[in-house]
Amino acid sequence: MSATDQYVDLRVQRLKQEDLQRKPNKWIVSLPQFRSAVRVLDIACGMGYDSLAWARVGKKPVGIDWNSGLLKNASCLAAQEGLEVDFLVADATQLPFPDGSFDICFSENLFEHVPEWERIVSEASRVLKDDGVFFVRTSNRHCPINHEINHMHFYPWLPASLQRPILGWVQRNRPAWINYSSFPAVNWFTHRGLAKTFRACGFSTYETFDLVRKELLSEKRRRVYFVFDLIRKFRLLRYMIYPLLTSVEIVGVKTGRLRVTPPA
Repeated sequence: MSATDQYVDLRVQRLKQEDLQRKPNKWIVSLPQFRSAVRVLDIACGMGYDSLAWARVGKKPVGIDWNSGLLKNASCLAAQEGLEVDFLVADATQLPFPDGSFDICFSENLFEHVPEWERIVSEASRVLKDDGVFFVRTSNRHCPINHEINHMHFYPWLPASLQRPILGWVQRNRPAWINYSSFPAVNWFTHRGLAKTFRACGFSTYETFDLVRKELLSEKRRRVYFVFDLIRKFRLLRYMIYPLLTSVEIVGVKTGRLRVTPPA
């Protein structure tokens, strides 16, 4: 069995019932654009769990991925759930859609795997309508816990000169550590750095700290809402929290004002 087939098989084995009952991203739902949004682009949709969630609330999602095996399973799940979702094989750095054709773009766990990740931001800006929303969740350089390569915490803190040979050894000798992925993680991000690229491609940016409201939190976290309020007001406090977060989450709203020329 090829590494690609093993990867797909692993994803299918990990399917859980709660994956099929996933709800749309709460940060996007909290924005005023959500109500009027119709077309949603799920970039690197994988097994399509989030695409199904968007369809379940009446949106018209399009799920793209590089892996045709995952998309085949995603189509089967959509049919099983009685939901209409368009799935197609596509390259996230060269989206096959006209300008301004989506209201929301959504991407989780992709940027860390793509060397030319900046082109994804540029392409998302191109296919979004003005005032459209782009949400990204990706790996956090500040956090020592590494979910991309099993058993190798603190790997994100190593210099690139050490990361490359270590990753090569893992690919050759321990492919299960990277879940048999043909495209293992090669990037780790900071909130500030990722937001800078978003702004350069015509987005206003928000961290989840900027969007947090009491009703969006679990009952347990509501009891310490004052902490979130302080973090929102005093940005320097965020640098104490970043190492505790396993991912970087950025919400971009397209303004159309490019600050620099986007990547070719």
